[in-house]
Amino acid sequence: MRINPGLVWLAIAIVAFAVEATNLNLVFLFIGIAALIAGSVAALSIPVIGQVAAFAVAALVIPALLRPRLLGKLKSQGIISRTDALIGQTGRITQPIDPVAGTGRVIVGGHDWAASSTERLDTGDFVEILGSDGIVLLVAPVPSPLESGNDA
Repeated sequence: MRINPGLVWLAIAIVAFAVEATNLNLVFLFIGIAALIAGSVAALSIPVIGQVAAFAVAALVIPALLRPRLLGKLKSQGIISRTDALIGQTGRITQPIDPVAGTGRVIVGGHDWAASSTERLDTGDFVEILGSDGIVLLVAPVPSPLESGNDA
């Protein structure tokens, strides 16, 4: 039994669209579109090498042309980074933060991160995540949740 290449490309497109639906990063969307284009080329009885070439060209050209525009319309800079998702959260210092030595660690949401601050902070202090520099969290001291509860 001979497998229809058009159906293979359609299956690839469906899988790519399903993956895109779970990730929403606009990468698999373009792979799915490229697979549909390759399937259309297959329907025209063009040999497999032509189908693969059509897929490769579409997979490279379409994202280059459309992804920046789509991200702009979504008013997004792409996928939010793991560190950007932590901004505004509170963490607890597990290794003293020394701005001169550039050392320090903090636990945020159960995960250990390298941290820096403009001032020296001690183990056990609570901090708010202000931003990041790569994978190093930029933090500032905040009162202990226990201390702020006693002010009332």
